[in-house]
Amino acid sequence: MDRIVRGPRGDNPLIREVWAYNLDHEIIRLDRCLLSYSVMSIDTEFPGCIKRTPWGTIDEELYADFRFNVNQTKVIQLGVTVSDEVGNIGGTWEFNFSDFDPEIDAHNPASICFLKQNGLDFGKLKKDGIQVRKFAIRFLYTIRKHAIYRWVTFHGLYDIGYLMLAMGVVKSLPETLGEFEWIVARRVGTVRDLKHMARFCEGLEGGNLGLEKLGQLLDQKRFGLKHHAGSDSLMTALLHEKMLQRYDFNAEICDGFLYGLSKKFEEFVGLQTHRIYVQIQCARVKAMVIHKKMLQLFDVESCNEYELSKKLKEFEVLKSHFRFVEHEYEMAQFCYYNACNIMYQGFHL
Repeated sequence: MDRIVRGPRGDNPLIREVWAYNLDHEIIRLDRCLLSYSVMSIDTEFPGCIKRTPWGTIDEELYADFRFNVNQTKVIQLGVTVSDEVGNIGGTWEFNFSDFDPEIDAHNPASICFLKQNGLDFGKLKKDGIQVRKFAIRFLYTIRKHAIYRWVTFHGLYDIGYLMLAMGVVKSLPETLGEFEWIVARRVGTVRDLKHMARFCEGLEGGNLGLEKLGQLLDQKRFGLKHHAGSDSLMTALLHEKMLQRYDFNAEICDGFLYGLSKKFEEFVGLQTHRIYVQIQCARVKAMVIHKKMLQLFDVESCNEYELSKKLKEFEVLKSHFRFVEHEYEMAQFCYYNACNIMYQGFHL
């Protein structure tokens, strides 16, 4: 029988706990739900940060610490809440993973103690949790069948990082921030971070607040237990809709930002598109130069057998170079076409 976490007074059965024994059944439920709901709010629970990043750190140093922390640790829970564009909730799922073992895996001891105090049962997680590898196969296949219109987070840099690993999009986070931004834009899609969005909303402390405080300011009741991924993802979805209703501004200006990073992901994609366009033009010029040299080789009235043999050899070398540049040109055009699709149409794999 499915286990459902109810609200604080036992009402509104909204959060479905997912373990190894009911994964297939709940993935089918999620698949059906995504036919009608295309916005996904997410939250993760993880073993804390091994490296702490000082406030005010530049993007590249923040990313280096973030990458180290995510690559060295294992996700504990993933919460997903699906809704439509006007805020109607389709359902919430809390996926519990078995890969993390506090006895042997890297973690921040204070974070594990905090999670235990808030009700996470690491014994049950180890016994009944889902292997991330198995989850990735089922979840990514389901997500690819549907067009996720937007991913909503709260202070979501780590959530997106762990999501990418849990989905199997990457085996580990890439070395550079630029590569990470490219993969998020290309393989995940449009992201929106409520903590960044709160900067534009009067009375929300300029975004310098936590999820619980935001809920208090917007008078939003919580369902389930805080610091559990399912409950937090549901809270994120509900607060997102409240912010859209209460504040009169174009929330789309917040798309593409994750709190803590200064650059919008789509701007990076645009920069990459420009660079690819430059590569196309360079390849075109190279091809023209090689073609001109090939014509000049035989732009003489007569030559002896030795000179003709020499020219033929040089011609073969130039022809080989020309084919290489032609391939380079075709690949650059293909990449440019894909980058333009990402920029102007949105891209969801």
